[in-house]
Amino acid sequence: MDLTIVGAGAIGGITGAYLARAGHRVRVVDRDREHVDAIRRGGLEVGGRETFTVSVPAYLPHEIEGTITTLLLAVKTLHTREALEPLVPRLAPDGVVVSMQNGLEEEKIAVLVGAGRTIGAFLTFGGYYERPGRVVYSGPGSLRVGELDGRLTPRVLLLARVLSDFHPTEATENITGFLWGKLILGTIYFATATVDADVVDILARPDARAVLAALATEAVGVAEALGVRIEPVDGFDPRALRGGPGHDATAGEAAWEAQLAYWRRGLATRTGVWRDLAVRRRKTEAEPIIGALVDAGQRVGLPTPRAAALLRIIGEIEANRRRMAWENLTEIGVAC
Repeated sequence: MDLTIVGAGAIGGITGAYLARAGHRVRVVDRDREHVDAIRRGGLEVGGRETFTVSVPAYLPHEIEGTITTLLLAVKTLHTREALEPLVPRLAPDGVVVSMQNGLEEEKIAVLVGAGRTIGAFLTFGGYYERPGRVVYSGPGSLRVGELDGRLTPRVLLLARVLSDFHPTEATENITGFLWGKLILGTIYFATATVDADVVDILARPDARAVLAALATEAVGVAEALGVRIEPVDGFDPRALRGGPGHDATAGEAAWEAQLAYWRRGLATRTGVWRDLAVRRRKTEAEPIIGALVDAGQRVGLPTPRAAALLRIIGEIEANRRRMAWENLTEIGVAC
């Protein structure tokens, strides 16, 4: 398959390198000239669970020519529109854009190329950009693709087979449910990034779990009000965290244990959000992701005070007006 991967950082770089090694025709596009130049000079290197280098054509966005049939979009949600807009004229009439991003970016993409040329992808495998020309694959997870209308079309089944040359991939009839499940888990990850500690150490504390459960429950309420059938993420079912009458404490404990198991089997100990804040010192995806949750809550008439507090705290850390600390979780927990 001919694949144009836009965004050659963690997700796009790892996916592109593995698929190129498997024999697919891959070209990567990235706005970071240093990264592109390094790939041109020495290939795209993957580290982590194994180390290898592949030769792949690498381009700056304005250098792309020809028709694009399958575009894997792997840029930060902050850059969806600016990355995709210049390439829309090159997308074939029957071409597709596959969002391999966090959040609910499919709606933005559909506005630009049409819902009929948009496919969603849900992924939880880990990785990060280390330096120009090198990305690190930190561990496996899940990978699913699906049509926005839930049909199991020939093209989505083919895409699942192709992506399976890199990572086991399933076609799903409920990509929206998986994307919301990931968004809710992502909300938890954003909250853990407000503390300068490993995820497993945060999840080991009952007081921290209580705050994270309340945050997730707030998001679950919004999704269910929208009619979304939430899917578990790698064994983590955010619906199991709700308290109140009839609450199954065993199911809630199982959800947390699934997350602990996920983090213990990977190489990374902290989230990409934490890395953005503490290492790369750049703006995170909080505004388009957590902000979308807050906006959705307003549309269905459900207040999301904890999500709003999280969004504010992340913004203050980004602006260097607040430090990472356990007290941030406490502040989120008491928001109302």
